[in-house]
Amino acid sequence: MNATKVRSLRFRLITATLSAISVIWIAVSIGAWYEATAEADMLFDQHLGEFAALMAGLVSENATQEIAEHLEQPGFIPSITTQVWSREGQLLFRTGDAPLQRLSAIEDGLSDSVSGGRQWRVSSKWDASRSYLVQVAETVETRAGIKRELASHFLIPIVAALPLLAGALIWLIGANLAPLSRLAESISQRSPERLDAIPLAGVPQELLPILEQLNRLFTRVGQSFEKEKRFTADAAHELRTPLAAMRTHAQVARNSEEGAQRDRSLDCLIEASERTTRLVEQLLTMARVDATAMGERFVAVDLREVAAAAIGMEAPLAIAKPVDLVLEEGSAARVQGNPVLLTALLRNLIDNAARYSPAGTSVVVSTKLEGGAVVLEVADSGPGIAVAERARMLERFTRIEDTQGTGSGLGLSIVARIAELHNAHLELDDGSAGIGLCVRITFSGGSTG
Repeated sequence: MNATKVRSLRFRLITATLSAISVIWIAVSIGAWYEATAEADMLFDQHLGEFAALMAGLVSENATQEIAEHLEQPGFIPSITTQVWSREGQLLFRTGDAPLQRLSAIEDGLSDSVSGGRQWRVSSKWDASRSYLVQVAETVETRAGIKRELASHFLIPIVAALPLLAGALIWLIGANLAPLSRLAESISQRSPERLDAIPLAGVPQELLPILEQLNRLFTRVGQSFEKEKRFTADAAHELRTPLAAMRTHAQVARNSEEGAQRDRSLDCLIEASERTTRLVEQLLTMARVDATAMGERFVAVDLREVAAAAIGMEAPLAIAKPVDLVLEEGSAARVQGNPVLLTALLRNLIDNAARYSPAGTSVVVSTKLEGGAVVLEVADSGPGIAVAERARMLERFTRIEDTQGTGSGLGLSIVARIAELHNAHLELDDGSAGIGLCVRITFSGGSTG
């Protein structure tokens, strides 16, 4: 796995959280900054207005020089520039940085202007007798400098707090993700054979669904392992008998001096090899069926065509018995299914029926529509199965006792598994007139015609 393409959950949580907090923090700071500067402008303007009103109240024809001297004193509001004009437009006095022309053409209230090559924020006020016009002002650059200083005092703590917040987040996220690390360590130390459930005590709520599903998976895997062990053990047991018989017959044939005895031994060897071949085929079929997933993608299948093909495949066994294989008349019977698995189902049903039916009898295969479902039936004239034994006969390697059949005990279990995969209902019933066995499989949602 390419490590550059995989980021840890911790890294993503820290990055996402810090990014979100930083964006929100910056947005809030910008908003607060604009609001603070607007408030500062209002305070500056209010200060100018109050100072202009104060000066207008103090100005008189005999006091202008005294006021001018007072304004020129060191430390007296150096950022404010003042002018006093007479009614006739004569500049009576000004502070040192004031231009010779009016600070603003507007004679009452606040205004913005350019005078003496500089930008000003001006407050103008006449005295009570309207004999003197007082204009007090601040340069725009002076106000900007004050705002920058305010911004530095305002933003430095915010910027300094971000690294502290990042460190706290890293620690908190790491501490809260520690259970994941412990869980990973616990799972990594498990042996492949250990499939017991992971303890859920003390697990964070967000992890519970994952661990519950993982425990269910362990349970299913454990059941699958047990099934495979049983299957392997049963298969080994079933193969041991025909293989031993083959070896015995081969040794007898090799040591026999009489041609008739040698021929009998070779015939028995051929029969045992055929039985072994059939058993291996059924074991492979069972393994393939077990590996098939439930809900596999199915296609429309005509059961009558599958039945006809299966009868053709089983014809050599029926001819050797001899047993008649009959497909009853009827129209197409379509179901949703897997053609290969359905062929295996019908072959096993027909093979079982032919093996256990007496010579000269018939195995009848039919398809029909009942209540919107397609019903497949395979009936024989063999010994049948007692009602009490029918459920057990669907288990693997289970054969009918006291019969002349040479089956492996896998046929009906294969049929049951394939029917389960197709959500079909399997029934074992008596054959016609109570003789033999009738296997009935009902496929819901089928159609004929």
